[in-house]
Amino acid sequence: MNSANTWMRSRGCSLRVLALATLGWAWGAVASAEPEPKAPYPTYDTEPCCQICPEAADLRSYQDGYLDGFRRLVQGKDGWLFRTEDDLPREFGLEAKSYEALKQLNETLTDQGVRLVMVPIPPRALLQWSQLPEGVFSSADREMAQVGYRALLAQLRKLNILVPELDHLLWSQLEEPFYFRRDHHWTPAGAKQTAALVAEALARQKEFSGLQRVELTTERTGVLRKSGTYARAVEKLCGFGYPDQFVDAYATVKEGQSSDLFGDAAAPDIVLVGTSNSDPAYNFAGFLSQALGVDVFNAAVTGGGLDSALQQFINSAEFQSNPPKFLIWEMPVYSNFDDADMYRRLLPQVAGGCSKTEPVLRAKKTLSADGPTEVLFNGDGGVQPIASGEHLVEVKLSNKSVRKLSFSVWYMNGKNDTFTLEHSEYIEPTGHFVSALRDDENYGDAVFMGLDIEVPDVSDDELEAEVTLCKRQT
Repeated sequence: MNSANTWMRSRGCSLRVLALATLGWAWGAVASAEPEPKAPYPTYDTEPCCQICPEAADLRSYQDGYLDGFRRLVQGKDGWLFRTEDDLPREFGLEAKSYEALKQLNETLTDQGVRLVMVPIPPRALLQWSQLPEGVFSSADREMAQVGYRALLAQLRKLNILVPELDHLLWSQLEEPFYFRRDHHWTPAGAKQTAALVAEALARQKEFSGLQRVELTTERTGVLRKSGTYARAVEKLCGFGYPDQFVDAYATVKEGQSSDLFGDAAAPDIVLVGTSNSDPAYNFAGFLSQALGVDVFNAAVTGGGLDSALQQFINSAEFQSNPPKFLIWEMPVYSNFDDADMYRRLLPQVAGGCSKTEPVLRAKKTLSADGPTEVLFNGDGGVQPIASGEHLVEVKLSNKSVRKLSFSVWYMNGKNDTFTLEHSEYIEPTGHFVSALRDDENYGDAVFMGLDIEVPDVSDDELEAEVTLCKRQT
């Protein structure tokens, strides 16, 4: 009986009645040679643990910050929970500009000898179709989602990005659930299945043949207890909780060692920049390492979303001085690939910011704690033809703990662009901020006039900023 999904209510006899009945049977057995009767074992009824409350059907219930990402929760079979918006997307295609940005990202990495591997994990409902509630998703929804997911993978491959054959998961026989019943993460079993497909894709690449091999062992280390993000959302909505789920936990170690050593490599050939699915709890990097026979350095950031781990790694001295042969980017397929601001940050960072080109404008300023500070002006000694779409700005602060800067860019045609750059709370702040200037319609040809910077939530009267404007390399 599965204690994670059902609760039991005993209707057995009381101890007193049972004792009397046993005594009576024993006396009768002595007095006669009657056959021994069967013991009166207690009986049990089982009932479903929980049913989601009516409030979960009302979109107005999801206005709380935490609940915003769970629209709309529905009760599945056998204790499963699903989101109607993210767990079975109808469309997977990206905007044309997003494909172009991913192409530039891949080409820039290729120029540095890095093979980009994208791992967009299939949506939850596609892999756990049998647990869906009746009438919520139709067979047509499923077919449309399958076609859309496979089309996305094919489109990414057209950009020369290495994409494993993750669509094989859609029709493979899963011995264990790929996802948790009430959580958006995959189980260790799902991580292992995905790792096998990623390993197959990497092993076929010519760059893989020269990598150093190691002997690895994956061991069961106990159980992994998961309450679940969906379960917490239901608790907020309905006021009751679901039981925890328990699955086997694993760790991968080098032969003869008793602990994980993947973080020890000075210059890893394979680096994983992933989301919380790449957290050591699910052992994705371990399963992948064993399948490949090569150490995989896990640079994932739990809680950092789509790009925090990638941003942190490409800003590191290790990447700039000794980039890996393979960079594996793991993410849920419902991630926001159409975030234009993300590419404005990532593309210049991968190319090295202003470190590989001559500055067009440069200044060192003390930033005001009371408001914006003008840091650059195109006019001292003559106006330069600085087209917005061809340039980027880079800022290095004296205080590396600052996580957020607000920018206001002014143009000769009177236009103004304001944006904020922020380091996630889940990554180490560096005091280093890089962003391309706008290159979209009405901005790409606009001539840069000036730049103001403001430091929100920081009262540091001696905060120094080295600000550089330079030509974009991508």
